[in-house]
Amino acid sequence: MNICEPDPHQLYSLRVVVQMTGSLERKIVFYCRKGLLKPVAHPEQEDWHFDELAVLRLQKIELLRREHRMNWAAIQMIMALVQELDTLRDELRFRR
Repeated sequence: MNICEPDPHQLYSLRVVVQMTGSLERKIVFYCRKGLLKPVAHPEQEDWHFDELAVLRLQKIELLRREHRMNWAAIQMIMALVQELDTLRDELRFRR
């Protein structure tokens, strides 16, 4: 798997994300349709574009799939838990 550090001030086209991550375009589209990834621009408007957080999330998903051989259900559950943990951390930071 290609690991690269995305620029937080940059948006990446679907084609560039494929090159950055080594993931297949159809897998990225599948993840978007299932709600695991959210592009900042949709193909109805133009090409899909992704921000830094989406690229990092895709890298996590691909790590779980490729390196840890997790199935779709396990990946969904782990990513939902990661999202919940991030939300709780943000709330805790806000309350301090």
